[in-house]
Amino acid sequence: MDTIQEIFFLPPIAVARLGPGETPLESYEWQQDLDAHGNNKTVIRSNITLREVEDGSVTACLPDPDTIRFRDEGGALRPVAPFFELWARMHDAETGEIYETPVTLDLLDDQGLSLQNVRYSVTVGNTKAERRTGDAACGFRARVEIAGQDFTPKPLLAFSPYTSEQQPMVYEHNPIPLGSVRAIHPVQGHDEPVEGEFIDRSILRLRFMPPKGEVYGPPDAAYGPATLAVPGYQNDPPKSEYGRIHEIVPEQNRILNPDTPWSKWIMMSGTSDDPEPHDSYDGARVGNDQSWGVADDTSDGVIEATLAVRGERLTARAQIMTGPPDFAPDARPFYSLEDDLADRDLSLISVTEDNYQQAKTEVVDIFRRAFETNSLINLDDIRAQGLKDNAKLQAKTGISPTPGLPSTDAASMTEKDVRPPDKIDELIRPQPVSVFSNSVPNDRLPYTVATKFVHEQLIDEANLLDFLRRRPDFVKTLLRPPYGILTELETDPNPDQDPNPDFRDPRIIRDSMHDARMPPYMRDSNYYPLSLSRRQYHLVISFIDYLVAQESEAQNV
Repeated sequence: MDTIQEIFFLPPIAVARLGPGETPLESYEWQQDLDAHGNNKTVIRSNITLREVEDGSVTACLPDPDTIRFRDEGGALRPVAPFFELWARMHDAETGEIYETPVTLDLLDDQGLSLQNVRYSVTVGNTKAERRTGDAACGFRARVEIAGQDFTPKPLLAFSPYTSEQQPMVYEHNPIPLGSVRAIHPVQGHDEPVEGEFIDRSILRLRFMPPKGEVYGPPDAAYGPATLAVPGYQNDPPKSEYGRIHEIVPEQNRILNPDTPWSKWIMMSGTSDDPEPHDSYDGARVGNDQSWGVADDTSDGVIEATLAVRGERLTARAQIMTGPPDFAPDARPFYSLEDDLADRDLSLISVTEDNYQQAKTEVVDIFRRAFETNSLINLDDIRAQGLKDNAKLQAKTGISPTPGLPSTDAASMTEKDVRPPDKIDELIRPQPVSVFSNSVPNDRLPYTVATKFVHEQLIDEANLLDFLRRRPDFVKTLLRPPYGILTELETDPNPDQDPNPDFRDPRIIRDSMHDARMPPYMRDSNYYPLSLSRRQYHLVISFIDYLVAQESEAQNV
């Protein structure tokens, strides 16, 4: 008899998206638009979708391929509620082969097991305020245990753990809902084929339903003013000039404890940096920057399944995260979680004749994704913020411009830049009067418009390859290098030394400054200039070198 060696979840990690709608969002997939006017851009198409039925089981369907409904009829955004399937790694007793298969009712039966041998546990929490204050009682968590034969939805009601010396931010009697989880009822048999695929309804599945996307606060987090932009505000005493008065937290959600460190936390007190994003910290840049003590219902956590087999307890784990709705689902990021994991697990690529086609596919896709990301960005705004941050860092450290590197001051991305983007003097110039309004003489977002124009030409494969062949050195200098790995970094570098051209070091000041290198002025999760992943960067450089070598060989023949 084949034996179970290990169990695991597919997917091992998933992102749920907030939404107050009653119906979860249907499944869709990315496709390349090959229509005559599609210009190879990414579009989304309906995909096979699992729907829960009354007894807790699921059925499969293919929604209308021409319509993806992001909102309920009343306008509420539909949540993204991922499924997790339980799989097993099996050992074939006859051949010794190791193979993988979903855990189904038949598999359990073949092993002399049943749903009584299965248990689930889900633990989720929000620890943003805890991390900032250093007080564990400012975080809140929820945990549920589910028997394998229990198919009822389980709410995830979070509250703050605390000791006798602490004040809990979220009371147990007034918890914050962090969504719910449900063990799907496995039933024998397959659905009718959908798009030629049979969906096995007997696979053991778990579904996570995210919360609605609410904010919570203490009783005094009711209404607050937005401070008007006043020159010199950061250095002057707070002004009594206020703009719009807005509701901070809805009345029904003012349930948090006002006597915690989070309600007394001051952003720019010198003990902590400005928390990003600002929308997770109401109170920023108002008055003395003291927090209103607000928290939201996003979370992350762990889903576990245990299976009792032959006196052993096998365990599967998956990660679940919740985030805001994706308001541009057809625009892919050029640097995703998948790329980050590949950067850790896969080796660097040297492009050869044998792997050229695969490398070309990846490089072309990187540039297409860069265009899609760029379409969501106000480059003029993030450039202004980046130059402002550069000025603060320069004033603090006194660092001089680095010869040969792009400018970090107002000359950045202009014709005066040390290494300006191609034809920047032609692209960034006063625009003609708008045909729609004679009151707007110039484009108010010249960099945003220009970069979209430049990147849109490079999503066509032929145009991109021609560009890389003609301007290899230019492209190389325009790519911001990634951070180096530990073996590449110096033991004790001088913070104001010239950077290494092949990789960056976060301890070197110039490597932390924003400039026109791609992607310009975008930030990573640590607020530093963003780059391609190390693997992506080396792939593009190696691909360019291969194209140049092939061009040289062709000319010498």
